[in-house]
Amino acid sequence: MKLSRFDHRLIFWVGVLLGVQYCLGGINWWFKIFPFPSLSDPVEAAGKHPVLVEMIKTGWMFYAAKVIELLTGIALLTRRYVPLMLVASFPVALSTFMLDAMIVDDLVAWTSGQVSGAFMWSKLMDMIFFGGAVLAMQGYLMLSHMDSYRPFLKARESI
Repeated sequence: MKLSRFDHRLIFWVGVLLGVQYCLGGINWWFKIFPFPSLSDPVEAAGKHPVLVEMIKTGWMFYAAKVIELLTGIALLTRRYVPLMLVASFPVALSTFMLDAMIVDDLVAWTSGQVSGAFMWSKLMDMIFFGGAVLAMQGYLMLSHMDSYRPFLKARESI
């Protein structure tokens, strides 16, 4: 598939943006930079989704997700092994979006006055920007690397 200069630039900048996002998300687990879950937070801190709490309690599952995020970020920023790391990180991106999209309980709590509008706003922004945007960029980059995946999508083996 022949890509225009604009397409090449867009793929590059989306890769940089997603790479920075993944690196910061991965690093934040070990060194708290943002108000997202980190190693220093209590496991059952307020605002964490129960699935996230259980992932952290396993002792390895959340660590694995953060290592994959960090490695994918490094791959995107160095432009090495990008198709491989996009496949490896897709389950992390999808599960992050799914956890961020589970805001029904928060909506009910907000409408009944149990949580503030600022809390609800932060949940919506988390769903849109840190769940939805990451998944959209991930999908876009995977589609832009479809030529790398084509050999794996054969119905029959050619040997």
